[in-house]
Amino acid sequence: MSDNDKRLVEFEKLNLVGKVIFISGTTFRFVGDLLESVAETVVGIITEAEKAFIEGADPNVDDANIVETFDNESSGGKSSDKDAPLRSEKKG
Repeated sequence: MSDNDKRLVEFEKLNLVGKVIFISGTTFRFVGDLLESVAETVVGIITEAEKAFIEGADPNVDDANIVETFDNESSGGKSSDKDAPLRSEKKG
């Protein structure tokens, strides 16, 4: 922090322009700090997710396959693509 950041400003003694500048600066600083905090949190979450994905990857486990899908409108109320059951097929 520079010396200007450590100065005490008596808000009551500022004129209208000074008050507007003071409030604007405080608002921008708060929003900047908030965005920086959010960005750091998101980066941390992404880093942890990538690490967990890499550590959890097991070459012996097959990916899930969609076995059967139904169209809601043409099949008279059967399950749609998003409701289709996922079944693991064993190969071998």
